[in-house]
Amino acid sequence: MSNKEYAIIFDCDGTVLDTYQLIIETVYQTFAKMLPNYQLTYEEADAFFGPLLDDTFGKYAKDKKQLNELIECYRVINNNLMEKYIKAFPGILDLLKDLKMRNYKIAIVSNKVSDAVKKGLDICKLTPFFDLIIGAEKLKIAKPDPDGIYQVLNNFNMNNAIMIGDTIIDIDTGNNAKIKTIGVTWCRTKQEEFLRHHASYVVDTPKEILKIIEEL
Repeated sequence: MSNKEYAIIFDCDGTVLDTYQLIIETVYQTFAKMLPNYQLTYEEADAFFGPLLDDTFGKYAKDKKQLNELIECYRVINNNLMEKYIKAFPGILDLLKDLKMRNYKIAIVSNKVSDAVKKGLDICKLTPFFDLIIGAEKLKIAKPDPDGIYQVLNNFNMNNAIMIGDTIIDIDTGNNAKIKTIGVTWCRTKQEEFLRHHASYVVDTPKEILKIIEEL
């Protein structure tokens, strides 16, 4: 199969964009405003990186109304802090330039809402490299369900893809769609954990991704 027949699908946070400090600071400020009497630990704040906000805040909200208020507060604070904290990981810009120059179709599938994904990409001047962005509001079921991957393939009129991400959720998403996967170690997940979840490849730098894709 020609490698150009592969859609290149990225996760966003932790893969393309370094949003870790942004998320941690947003969580602390949200709790300070909405749940000021709760002493949030760093481990609890760290657990907000990756899962859906409904799941993370659901552990602290007393009812659906408070859950919605917590999520709305989080999103407002996150939006206000984004320009201060967000940045692209080293090497990502060069990788995207190389992929675009080689005429690959490139997408993002994220459990974060599309507007927030796009704002982060806009700040880092990466938006033009992506042909499609599928955020949480477009997913019938969140990752690790493969719905987002199927939407990309349908949109691009393609039959195969490779999923690139920094968490086990991304690898499981690709595996559920029966496509190849690349786990990236520059955020938090270690090689051993990716391999336990049957990642097709594990890389330490964006430069390695291009080599893998070109050899498909």
